[in-house]
Amino acid sequence: MTTPPALLEFFQKEAIEYLERMDRVLADAVSTAPEATAFVSHARALRGSAAMTSLDGLADVAATMERIAISLRDGALRWDPRLQQSLREVLTSVQALVQQAPHWSEREVRQCRSLAVSLATTASSHLAGPPPIEPPAGPVIPIARLFPDDGHPAILERNPTPAMTLARRFRVDLDMAAELLGRECAQTLSTGAEPPPVTRTDALRRALMGLAELAESYAATSIAGLATRMARAPLATAHELQAIQQYAQVLRTPEYSDTQLAQQVKQAALAWSGAPSAPPSIVPIESLLYRGGSALQRAKILRDQLAHHWQRGTVAQPEAHALFEELSDLLDLAGTT
Repeated sequence: MTTPPALLEFFQKEAIEYLERMDRVLADAVSTAPEATAFVSHARALRGSAAMTSLDGLADVAATMERIAISLRDGALRWDPRLQQSLREVLTSVQALVQQAPHWSEREVRQCRSLAVSLATTASSHLAGPPPIEPPAGPVIPIARLFPDDGHPAILERNPTPAMTLARRFRVDLDMAAELLGRECAQTLSTGAEPPPVTRTDALRRALMGLAELAESYAATSIAGLATRMARAPLATAHELQAIQQYAQVLRTPEYSDTQLAQQVKQAALAWSGAPSAPPSIVPIESLLYRGGSALQRAKILRDQLAHHWQRGTVAQPEAHALFEELSDLLDLAGTT
């Protein structure tokens, strides 16, 4: 513990005050949602106060509560008594942990991360679904009717030399995703901090998961798999950030054929796992985000994965913590379009 005792004492008083304020906001919110603006403000203040100390894990719990409050405010979460009970139970547990601040240890860190994962999992089951899709106004014509097999001329004909093929579309979309990822990497590296600020690593993780989602949509499993592994890494060192930036550069190299690109991705995957490999190429990148319905579907998958960790008692492991962080981000994105 490197935090001065005077700072710890100030933090304890301040944190308990924020926790009590949040509990008062929640106390009367049984059948109706709490006053979200006040809840957001108190949770954000608690997160900022926790970030000033070296109490690892405590800021994660506060950040989860802040994200839930923002999602309630924006209508991305449904409110009911079960969510209220879960939030109040977490507040009680956090208050007990704050009392242990002078004696903080790995045990308290694990408890904080378990609370954060549990709360995010509970919140994910209350995600508001996307609005129903209106049926098309006109009649739906089966595609088979445009290409009859009765010997008569087809209504539509395939262009033998199309301007855009599926393979070309994939490389164009991949280049856009990689450009965004490269920019996020460059901005994160420019902070010069190790570890980088949470707001920067969150943006970088979203860019990586956007790249993974794009690659999966084209069945490019090797590209998607490596992007997902990178998104779940700590992202705490310049070495990791530089590796991600190099990966983005590889994906943006138009001179590579599909075979050469696959080989370069394989080499990047070996390098990321620590195995000896040839040095990869270089590139900045850009990527899509989960939004609306896709965020909701992804959140459900993460909820099930976290439930398995909970059943096995492994919620404090880094893999479960990475899942929790991604799930927390999806709370912000589920309400977007």
